[in-house]
Amino acid sequence: MFKKLLSFALTVGSLAFAGEYWHLDPGGVTMKFLSMQVSPRAAALSGAGVADPGRVSEVSRNPLAMSVANEAEFGLSQVIFGTGGADNFVSAYYGLPIADKFTLAFAVDFLGYDDIEGRDENGLKTSEYGSYAWSLLAGFGSHSKIFNWAASARFATQTIDDETGFLFSVDAGGSFRVNQYFAFGANFTNLGFASKYESEKEAAPLALQAGVSGFIPVLDRWMIHLSVDGYRRADTKAQLLIGGEVVYFDMLSFRMGYAFRPDTEDAVSGGLGVKFGMIVFDYAYSPRPAFEGGNHYIAVGVKF
Repeated sequence: MFKKLLSFALTVGSLAFAGEYWHLDPGGVTMKFLSMQVSPRAAALSGAGVADPGRVSEVSRNPLAMSVANEAEFGLSQVIFGTGGADNFVSAYYGLPIADKFTLAFAVDFLGYDDIEGRDENGLKTSEYGSYAWSLLAGFGSHSKIFNWAASARFATQTIDDETGFLFSVDAGGSFRVNQYFAFGANFTNLGFASKYESEKEAAPLALQAGVSGFIPVLDRWMIHLSVDGYRRADTKAQLLIGGEVVYFDMLSFRMGYAFRPDTEDAVSGGLGVKFGMIVFDYAYSPRPAFEGGNHYIAVGVKF
């Protein structure tokens, strides 16, 4: 089974790299919000940790997050953008373990902009208009201590003024826990079809990510998680993502991360997580130096 899944992943990856939708000009994909971080944990780690998901809230960007759903969990997350960002981004997720070996997951994202200034070909202001986008995701994956796989399907739509585009895509990934100290994993996201927008051909924000994670026990109740990932979206250069997390007894977590993105100024992200009984709370801050500000990420989940 593992060899078959690995062969499938390599085949898909090879086709993606060789295909016309993999080598695009910068900004050449639509619905880029589908590749932005949603989970505070992932944002704090600067996107690293594909082999080491830690929250079910990561499921809309990393299908392997289904492997950490020990109990049914429902939650909400929000991104509070700094200068130059959207006005509203809200995500809801739900993870349901099945028969102790599998997990069913769902997620809904909504992104909204208000009062965008319209300009004519001469740069003169015309009128204001709104823009919004949303997506629905359903996934199914394994729940194991050693090898995990997961796949999900997504439908998304984006409306700008009175023009609307649609997208159908799939995510899939696999991870392998070599021992108590080491794991590796990989996934692809947004492999699919995007409709035309204003008669122009569009491409889905296809991305590939692969990485390794290390686990270092400290004393009896402390654990250090370190992750190094490679990431590339169809319209970007390859990126190196590095993240670290210090966990105390699975109750309190401190996180930091940094992304090496060519031609893009970045800074250190950070955050924390708290699990108290049935409640899961996460917060992260991700700087955006180019806009002299940053984004705040907040998520609250309930296990039952």
